[in-house]
Amino acid sequence: MAHNPGEAAELGAHALALLNTGRPGGAARTRSGTDPQGTPSETLTWLGERGLLAGVVSAGEVSPAEARIVHTEAQRLRTDIGRALEAYGVGRRVPAPALYGINRVLEAGSSSRRLEAGPGGLELVEQEGGSGPLAVLAPVALSAARLMTTADPSRVRRCASAECGAWFVDTSKGGKRKWCSMARCGNRAKAATHRSRRSKV
Repeated sequence: MAHNPGEAAELGAHALALLNTGRPGGAARTRSGTDPQGTPSETLTWLGERGLLAGVVSAGEVSPAEARIVHTEAQRLRTDIGRALEAYGVGRRVPAPALYGINRVLEAGSSSRRLEAGPGGLELVEQEGGSGPLAVLAPVALSAARLMTTADPSRVRRCASAECGAWFVDTSKGGKRKWCSMARCGNRAKAATHRSRRSKV
């Protein structure tokens, strides 16, 4: 297992981004405070913004029925990743249902091969992922798998702000970071502590 925090954070970026769309507050929510993946079209938009539809499917090519499946599966995957990281971050065994859910999506994106007519005849071409609604979520499941096989569990944690709760990988040298962002949550906590001390004077 690699314990380079920066590498682990990069490898887990898609998984953490999906997970953080469901947290109670913070930047991952929309301005109205609603889930940015509250509807099938919003889920497709989120996937498109992260470049996860490219090469697999175009948002315009997804039928309403497929969009509903992608949306439902994204919600399930988010829950499974959350349950897995809750356990992983404290050194417990990842629950079997969460592991099954992540693997189910991973398998939908397994590389496959097909015969194609090329300039010199038939070619056996490897493609990056399967087809179908689950294939677009496979990179997110892979991101979660890589995070849990490369990150030091003690550095995978949630923001200490009760109003935030975002997941992050602590890439600081000392490994003592408490906030998802010092600029946002850290400064808010400092300001709140300062106000509290002044009010007691």
